[in-house]
Amino acid sequence: MLNFKPITLESLEEIKEYLPYKNNRTCDSTIGTLFMWREFYKSEYTIYNETLFMKVRIYNGSTAFILPTGKKPLEEGLQILVEYTDQINMPLIFCAIPEEALESIKNFFQNKVEFQFDRDMSDYLYLSEDLSQLKGRRYSGQRNHMNKFKKNYPNYQYARMNKDNINRVIEFYDGFSSNMVKAMETAIEENKRTSEILPLIGDIGLFGGFIEIDGEIIAISVGEIINDTLYVHIEKALKEYPGSYQIIMNEFAKDSVNESILYINREDDAGDLGLRTSKLSYHPHKLLDKYYIKVNK
Repeated sequence: MLNFKPITLESLEEIKEYLPYKNNRTCDSTIGTLFMWREFYKSEYTIYNETLFMKVRIYNGSTAFILPTGKKPLEEGLQILVEYTDQINMPLIFCAIPEEALESIKNFFQNKVEFQFDRDMSDYLYLSEDLSQLKGRRYSGQRNHMNKFKKNYPNYQYARMNKDNINRVIEFYDGFSSNMVKAMETAIEENKRTSEILPLIGDIGLFGGFIEIDGEIIAISVGEIINDTLYVHIEKALKEYPGSYQIIMNEFAKDSVNESILYINREDDAGDLGLRTSKLSYHPHKLLDKYYIKVNK
């Protein structure tokens, strides 16, 4: 019934057709996330009954499915997965299920499900107006960092990535990544896949921007837009330029959002306490919790 195949660069155009049908703002069903983490999670996909199905290998070695996305009702996709897993005699497990889908899944399976929540995987969702304007007392700290940066580097410039400057961006990241402390397996994978994805900017629905001072790139950001949300997949800056992270965040937000882009998803913190503190300091509109679900057939 379902014939899964690996996610490749060539398959992204086919997958992209179904992503606007997702009725949530989590980052897992985006081109950037799917392509960057396809090898790490052994990601595969198939399209059946006008629905995109994806499965991954999760931390304990089990195979799990991401929420089906497409033109048909969710219940049809769930029933297809029941039949598929029954046919090959495997457990039906879901991962990265957004909170919005919990009730539908519980009702479909008549509450015969086990839920597990992992705070480390919660996405940080912000109002685009907040991050692009940084108004009010609660953003005084970020504005202070940015004002110091602008005072120290008054000739800084923001530019969009394109085919003419992407080699300079790649050169910056090569130097940046060579100085990274790659302790976590996920950090090593992110480093590898960022290097892979930068040459594809503009080709697979991803776009980016960078900050430069006197012709030297010191910060970059890469994202994509689906429906009303900007997803920020990559954000790197040289810390020896104080305020560089605040500047690239704000400049990229201002350049990328418009009246139809209401939210910015800055993804999860993977349990990194420093990253968590930083993301919380920008006052998220909401944490998008995601769940691991095992179906008891």
